[in-house]
Amino acid sequence: MFRFQEFLHSIEEGKGAKLIRSLVLLLLLAGFALIYHLNFTRNFTAPEAMDTAQLARNISEGNGFETQFIRPVAVDMLRQTGNVPDEELKTLFPDVTHPPLYPLLLAAWMKVLPFEFAIDLEKQEFGRYQPEILIQLLSQLLFFLALVQVFRLGEKLFDTAVAWCSALVFLGAEIYWQFSVSGLSTMLVLVLFLDLAKALVRFEEAANAESGGGEKSPAWFVWMALWIGVLAGLGFMTRYGFGLVIVPVAVFLAWFGGRFRGRALLFSLLAFLLVSTPWLVRNHHLSGNLFGTSGLALYAQTEEFPGDTIERTMFHEPSKPTADGDVDEFKPGVADGVGFWQLADKLSRNLRHLLLSELPRFSGGWFAVICLIGLVVPFRNPRLHRFRVFLLITLAVFALGQALGRTHLSDAETTLADLLRRPLGQGGFAEMAPNLSGENLLAIVGPVSFLFGAGLFFSLLDQWKVTLPEMRLAGGGVMVLSSALPLLLGFVLAKPYPVADPPYHPARLQYLKSIPAGHGFQELNRDDLMMSDLPWAVAWYGGQDSLWLTRTVQPDFYSLNDDFRPIRGLYLTEMTTDQRYVSRVFAKDNASNWERFVLNMQINGELPDGFPLLGVDDEFFPQQWLLFAVPETAP
Repeated sequence: MFRFQEFLHSIEEGKGAKLIRSLVLLLLLAGFALIYHLNFTRNFTAPEAMDTAQLARNISEGNGFETQFIRPVAVDMLRQTGNVPDEELKTLFPDVTHPPLYPLLLAAWMKVLPFEFAIDLEKQEFGRYQPEILIQLLSQLLFFLALVQVFRLGEKLFDTAVAWCSALVFLGAEIYWQFSVSGLSTMLVLVLFLDLAKALVRFEEAANAESGGGEKSPAWFVWMALWIGVLAGLGFMTRYGFGLVIVPVAVFLAWFGGRFRGRALLFSLLAFLLVSTPWLVRNHHLSGNLFGTSGLALYAQTEEFPGDTIERTMFHEPSKPTADGDVDEFKPGVADGVGFWQLADKLSRNLRHLLLSELPRFSGGWFAVICLIGLVVPFRNPRLHRFRVFLLITLAVFALGQALGRTHLSDAETTLADLLRRPLGQGGFAEMAPNLSGENLLAIVGPVSFLFGAGLFFSLLDQWKVTLPEMRLAGGGVMVLSSALPLLLGFVLAKPYPVADPPYHPARLQYLKSIPAGHGFQELNRDDLMMSDLPWAVAWYGGQDSLWLTRTVQPDFYSLNDDFRPIRGLYLTEMTTDQRYVSRVFAKDNASNWERFVLNMQINGELPDGFPLLGVDDEFFPQQWLLFAVPETAP
């Protein structure tokens, strides 16, 4: 029988009240997320986001872990090992760049929701790209899941006040909102790291209990150690750099694992290897490198390979025919030419930049400084002391990994970053931040460090003998509001146009394949290979097999066209046409560059002798050019 008094009591003080508060909070979060999306988001700007999205689309369509974004160095690596037949490489090119978990998650998301990849080119105006909106929705769900994890971890380590304050600081951090709409895997890695942190706290608490862990059975410790290793392995299979977390995990278990430290260390490492080894073996079988092309990030940004040149360089050249006519051998190239001192120079330069610029704001703002202080200030609670040791080791290891693995994707002075910055003006809200990339490992530690920053703040507040709850609430509110000011001030700045043009315009990139038809020739098919300086965008928006622009015209372009696969189109954008005259167009170290190729084409109106792409379209002149193959029978 329904009892009205019990119903009222439930709404006022019982489970009904908690449910109502939760629904109100959920509606507020959804409303703020909607406002953010309508005002500040654009289509994807990070190359990694488009690359993983097109990879996920191929998986969802049943093509396997195949990519339409082809790197010249990947062609070399796969042809050198010879484990994939040349004919198969020409039709289905396996991806040897990305770990599998995030593309698989996106592929499952694409199976569940109605993704519409084709754009109606008849419309006069183009707004937002529908598939990217759905991908951003997934990242937002992960963002809110991480928000709940931060709150629960704060309650376990500190108290409710610190938990609420940390969660609200995380909610107001601009960098994590940008990550949540970037299309990158950061939100998934963040969820895994927060779950890993909670598992370590639970293990340490049980292992160092007064009863010596007697309240938990030995089987519980074994399963918890396995779960810790699985979480670290899943993060590793989401982002290779995250695999470094196994070092602080091992140190933490060996140092604070109590009498279970040996078994915990063994089973966690075993689980980590079981999760990651099959994929690493697959990469080594295909490319000869455990991490595929990602393993070359160590050599990027060195004197030998500035900018993005390492992935565009042909490292191996076919050997000269022997007396028997055998030409299947490959000569090792310049990858071995990067010496120890070049790597040491890269490490020192990037560490200096990281310590001076990125570390003081590794979690997005000035509150990161308080968090760093909170991590080095000792707390009375031994559990907090042990856990902060894990966080400090993680920060140190991630800093070294980020400095050594830094590539052009983290460089704010590239042509791509400049193009994205132009329509926003100086200091535009949605400007692509220099640390907004998949190489940012320090940001993963940010939400957990918020707990120690908030804990330090309330500890100082208590030492000032502030006992009134209202004063604690006011102090926490001021700190949350001030940390969220960069995000809130964005509402008074100029709002970005939803299409990041230049250089990305989804409708234009889908229109490219039909341009030859306007000249009386057959339009490009999906299987036709196109070369571009924005291959990730051509693959994602255009659905076209796209090869990254080689480092040189001669011999790299001709080698790929003749020996690998015929190139049917060449799409050049501001990435090539808008370059510095002396340092890039007439670079001494590369006389056969594409910048000089475009200059000769524009001024002299001619192409090099024997160049296979004779059709030229200047519809987007002078910023962009499309060259395409013309049938030999054409007049």
